[in-house]
Amino acid sequence: MRKLKLQSIFFSFMAIVLVLSGCGTNKEAGTVGADGGKVVIRMANLVTDNNFLNTGYKKFKEVAEKESNGQIEVQIYSGGTLTPSEDMEYEMLQTGVLDVVTNAAFIVASNAKAPSYNIFDVPFLFSNEEEMYKLTDGEYGEVLRHDLESKSNAYYLGVFSIGSFAIANNQREIRKPDDLKGLKIRSTTTPLQSGTISAMGANPTPISYGEIFTSLQQGTIDGVQTTTPLIHADRFYEAAEHLTLTRHFPLPHVLMVNKSFYDSLTDELKYVVDKAAEEQIKYARELAIKAEKDAIEEMKKEGVKVVEPSEDELELFKKAVQPAVDNNIDKVGVENYDMALDILGKSK
Repeated sequence: MRKLKLQSIFFSFMAIVLVLSGCGTNKEAGTVGADGGKVVIRMANLVTDNNFLNTGYKKFKEVAEKESNGQIEVQIYSGGTLTPSEDMEYEMLQTGVLDVVTNAAFIVASNAKAPSYNIFDVPFLFSNEEEMYKLTDGEYGEVLRHDLESKSNAYYLGVFSIGSFAIANNQREIRKPDDLKGLKIRSTTTPLQSGTISAMGANPTPISYGEIFTSLQQGTIDGVQTTTPLIHADRFYEAAEHLTLTRHFPLPHVLMVNKSFYDSLTDELKYVVDKAAEEQIKYARELAIKAEKDAIEEMKKEGVKVVEPSEDELELFKKAVQPAVDNNIDKVGVENYDMALDILGKSK
């Protein structure tokens, strides 16, 4: 408890320091950087320095500093050194303590009160990441842009996946929904995510992300649903040796820039930010594919029992979760859901 309190004090202190150092100060539109002076962009994330998500941040830094001929300096705060949660990251972006961040889509949906971002939590909506990008890079992406920019102090720069959801557990092999019955599976409290694992037959158990490993060891939970790169990176497989690659959700991250900061930049520097964001997104999408493949292979080498469900087995999961969709589609918005289905050429 004392450690958490000290961490909270540290994060608050760091935020105050950054605000007092000029971050978040209101500037006249189009003037920042006009005198050739140094422009600092502050980014933050919760992952370690060598995590592929942070590697994407480094691409933004590389491009922004190169394209601006050094006028822009990008400072990356990785490993949760500045913020202990994505919710706080989002808030720091809104207030201007941070200038650029990525947040999971469900974090944006919750904090910006933007239902369109819940589309990614509709189970089995996407057959692959290409289908997800067909949505985010096209007409539906304009809905995402409008909803974020009309309800927050942020601009939408784009989306990339950080992997697909799988189910890890320490009890038994999972090949069909019935195999999950009675198991306590860690889930977020978002209605579609918790509703999906419940419809599959498990008992959704909401605990904080930082408590997952210990909870698996102590038997507080039997498993977790999250992406394979996260299961590998955070070593959950050491306490949950059964892994089923259901791929029922993607986990997209939304790249955003503080609106007040972006508006204050000269047109030339806005172009640099746009270019850096474009390059980060392209690179991050490639990194995610490799990270997922590598994670699965590495866990197999470590003795994890990996199940790749057959098409018939996946159909059982898809049928099982339909009530979760029917009962929670209002969290997405019927019009948003219908648009997504139309774009993807799918039926209800």
